[in-house]
Amino acid sequence: MVSPLYSKQYVASVTEWWSRVKTAHSVWRLTRLYTGLLLSVVTILLIVLYQLSIGQMNRQQGLQMANIIAQQNMLAEQLTTEQFLEQFKLQAQSSRQYILSYQIDQKLFGRLSEIPAGLTQCPSLSRFPIWLDQFDEIRLVSGCAQPMASGTLIVAVDDESLYELKAQFISASAVALLLAVLLGIITGLVFSMRVLKRINSFNQVALRVESGQLSARVAVSDHNDEYDHMALHINTMLNQLQHSFETISGITDAIAHDLRTPLSHLRQQIESEILTKQQLNHPSEQLESMLDKLDEILFTFSAMLELTRLQQQKESNSQHFKTVDLQQVIIDAVDLVEPLAEEKQQVVSIESTEPFSIQGDATLLFRAIYNLLENASKYAGNNAQISVHLTPRGFTVSDNGPGICDIEKDKVFQRLYRIEKSRGVAGFGLGLTLVKAIIQLHNGKIELLDNQPGLIVQVEFLN
Repeated sequence: MVSPLYSKQYVASVTEWWSRVKTAHSVWRLTRLYTGLLLSVVTILLIVLYQLSIGQMNRQQGLQMANIIAQQNMLAEQLTTEQFLEQFKLQAQSSRQYILSYQIDQKLFGRLSEIPAGLTQCPSLSRFPIWLDQFDEIRLVSGCAQPMASGTLIVAVDDESLYELKAQFISASAVALLLAVLLGIITGLVFSMRVLKRINSFNQVALRVESGQLSARVAVSDHNDEYDHMALHINTMLNQLQHSFETISGITDAIAHDLRTPLSHLRQQIESEILTKQQLNHPSEQLESMLDKLDEILFTFSAMLELTRLQQQKESNSQHFKTVDLQQVIIDAVDLVEPLAEEKQQVVSIESTEPFSIQGDATLLFRAIYNLLENASKYAGNNAQISVHLTPRGFTVSDNGPGICDIEKDKVFQRLYRIEKSRGVAGFGLGLTLVKAIIQLHNGKIELLDNQPGLIVQVEFLN
């Protein structure tokens, strides 16, 4: 059998909807749970109410019909057939609630003129229409046939009012269940959104701390509930973490700052001594080597102090950014790094020329992009392909070099951390740390990905 096209589309739509529902976020899951519980409670209450009202009336009606059958059986056993028929006629005429008839030898006595077609055997009931003089209309009654020793007893009862009551109860129950579903969805959504709003506030603070905003704190309300208690504990933990970080960073920066001045004086003395030796035609190679190493130390100290300055700017948000054409910054950085790449026969390309502007510091962004390109040129090896690609939210710098293993992708952003295999290349372990600080200063995030082979540095700006 071939299914029509519209039915396939309908099944596909339902399947897609169910897939979305199954993977919905917490608000929808909590709403479904709350609605399901409310619907279950309302259903149980309706079932109990039905059993205590209409169900009880049904059971009483069945019990009375069983008593009538038992009474007629008893009379049939105690009386002769003629006496039983005479007694039965009197009961059939006097009974106003039940319709009684008795068939013997193809003759029918009582209220019915004929046996209804399809009449079931007691206690199972079947419905059939009859004319009732008391209502002067045709009504549906429920009845059954009970075989006896000398004939068949037909017992029926006018239960049309009970059926109408059942129909009204079912209609009212359907409306109650529909209202329960609507109430469950509305209250579930409100309740879930209020609860998850507090949880999302914790997530937002965690993301801000993760991005370097150590001063971020969870808001505490006046409710003094469990969420407020948890917020207080988290804020206390963040205070201690920020204090420890500032203490360590302050000690490091103080050492770098205090040592930079005497080292600068020492550098001037070495330069003066080199100049004196050169004027006297004395060898000065040893002093020049000392000067190079001293420059490396001074560069490291300067980089550490600049890191602290960038992080303080992030915290105070006191910088005044301007509109920066990121495309032009990338072009300038590529121009500057090309001589370094040519020494290793590397190719540096810009794959996208779409304009992209952000609010920021052009000098810092240039430094970040140049550092990434310089790192790619340093570690990708000879004949490597290096490319910069502008994306709708930032840019990527990729190469086809050896890349970085997963366990070290986060560590390379730490101060003074260097990968073991890169220690043969000149560097201080501060380049990527500075790049990350600059990107975070511009409300962005940086991530290292596999290029298979090689490395992709992905930078995205959040606004």
